[in-house]
Amino acid sequence: MRKYVGERIKALREAQDMSLDQVARLAGIDPERLKAYEEGGAVAPIGAVIQLSRVLGSRMEGLLHGGGTVSEHLTICRSGESLGGDQGDTEQSYAYSTLTRPGTAGHVMEPFLLTFDPKVAKAVPIAHDGQEFVYVLDGAIELTYDGRTYRLEQGDSAYLDSSHPHTFHGLGTRVAKMLAVVSS
Repeated sequence: MRKYVGERIKALREAQDMSLDQVARLAGIDPERLKAYEEGGAVAPIGAVIQLSRVLGSRMEGLLHGGGTVSEHLTICRSGESLGGDQGDTEQSYAYSTLTRPGTAGHVMEPFLLTFDPKVAKAVPIAHDGQEFVYVLDGAIELTYDGRTYRLEQGDSAYLDSSHPHTFHGLGTRVAKMLAVVSS
C-alpha cells in the first residue's frame, strides 16, 4: 500500500498543477515528509491521508484504494482475505491494514486493524478532520488525547473527535491490536 498511496497522492497533486510545497503547507505536513510519502520512503499515517484527501479534493478511500468503482449497500470481507496493508512506519509506531473491500464507493467510514509494537518510539500526536472509534482487541494501548494520557486494555473502547491532537502507542512487552473506525 505504501507505494500506491504515495503514487496516488503525487498523481492527484500533479493533475491539479499543485507544487509539493503548496500541498504540504495546506495539509500541515512537512514538505520532506510529503516527498517521502510520494516516493514510497515513508508510510502516510491515517491522519495525513485524511488531510491530503481534503487538500486534493479526494475521499480518503480514493487515496487508499484508488477510488471507488462499485457502490454496494453491503460488503463482506472474509477472514484471511488480503485487503491491503502496510508494514508501518517507525515514526508512527503502528502498522495498519484496511478491513474493507478496496474499490467500494460511498463508504463514509474506514475500518482499520492497527498493530502496535511497544518497542517502537511514541508517535507525535496528529489531528485531522472526522471522528474515530477504537476498540482494543488484544494487549494494552496508551491513548494520548489533547495532552492527557489514558490506558486502554483489551475490551476497552474510545470514541474521539479527531480534530484534537491524539496518538496511540503499544504498552507492555507484546504486540497490541486495535480496531479503528475512522469517519471523515
